[in-house]
Amino acid sequence: MPYPRAPFYMLFVIATIIVGFWPSYFAVAPTVPWQFHAHGVAASLWVLMVTTQSWTAQHKHQLQLHRAVGKASLFLFPFLIGGLAAIISRQSQEFVAGDPVRLLYGPGFLIGTVVAMAAYVTVYYRALKFRRKVWVHAGYMLSTPLILFESPFSRIMGQYIPRFQVHGPADFPHIMETILWSMALSLVVSVVIWWRVGERAKPFLVTAALIAVELLATGFANDIQGLRQLDTFIGHVPSTGAWLMGFAIGALTSWAGWQASKRPTVTVGAAAVPA
Repeated sequence: MPYPRAPFYMLFVIATIIVGFWPSYFAVAPTVPWQFHAHGVAASLWVLMVTTQSWTAQHKHQLQLHRAVGKASLFLFPFLIGGLAAIISRQSQEFVAGDPVRLLYGPGFLIGTVVAMAAYVTVYYRALKFRRKVWVHAGYMLSTPLILFESPFSRIMGQYIPRFQVHGPADFPHIMETILWSMALSLVVSVVIWWRVGERAKPFLVTAALIAVELLATGFANDIQGLRQLDTFIGHVPSTGAWLMGFAIGALTSWAGWQASKRPTVTVGAAAVPA
């Protein structure tokens, strides 16, 4: 089966998430806004799902479990996209409220997260569409954690690397620097996997292109006035409405991807009658 070392890669992703989000989420979970839970719980379950898939794919006797977990992802994906939409809503609300970091980088965070959502939709749809092609399917599923890997890894950089620590408003640019460097790392990892594995790892190249767009959008969108106006508009939309819209997009993606994966129906014509 493809990517026999994938379970170890996924364990590293899990460790990064725990360390990166421990101070800002896991350690203070009872006090954080519901939008953080909508995203955090769904994203954590997604990573655990991919980890399970990467393990069961390597053992033939677990093939039925692999398929069952894969089908469960159809129902989890709408919650994943809904959670991202809720985070976008929360970021925009903080922008409207005058949070100093959001005022600096709100449009970049907005468009970056929208691109990340679009990347998840694209990658998961293609994972479903090509689920009968094991290398293609596995590549797309394993590349999903790289789309927002910057989120926990940038926090680790800000916590433990003195060069990027934030001690006051003068250090706010360090926040964007850690995010962009972490995106660049995800981009490099995706390209390296494609380079080492070859054409069979083309899904990682597709994901790398999407991460590149995310990086550029996040880094260069902050001075676009139209995005600031959009941020303000979204900030006045109820978060439940944003979550429902994200959920609907995720549900449509699951349905469309599953339909695209079905084998074409072959119609058997009437037997030819000899002349």
